[in-house]
Amino acid sequence: MTQLDCRATECRYNVDKMCARAGITVEGTSAKKSDETYCGNYEVGKDGCACNRAGEPDGVTEITCDAKNCHYNASGKCEAGSVDIADSTGVGQTMCASFAMK
Repeated sequence: MTQLDCRATECRYNVDKMCARAGITVEGTSAKKSDETYCGNYEVGKDGCACNRAGEPDGVTEITCDAKNCHYNASGKCEAGSVDIADSTGVGQTMCASFAMK
């Protein structure tokens, strides 16, 4: 599994920059840069809190990757040592800041 740093400040699963979900999916099939990707599991939390989270975060999360052009995508699984999900004004309101073109 991959170390995940979550900077999506309004996401209900973000607890102290760690993801409380067991796994996430990075979307952006034809992305060629970070701001064309997004976390497919992003959900705005009520009043910015991590309400109804899936569990206590430990910083390690399984990441499925739909970004076919990413260097770290290995048959739909992320092989990066660490991933940074950040706020964005793009399609999904987040982006995979760790995206690297093949």
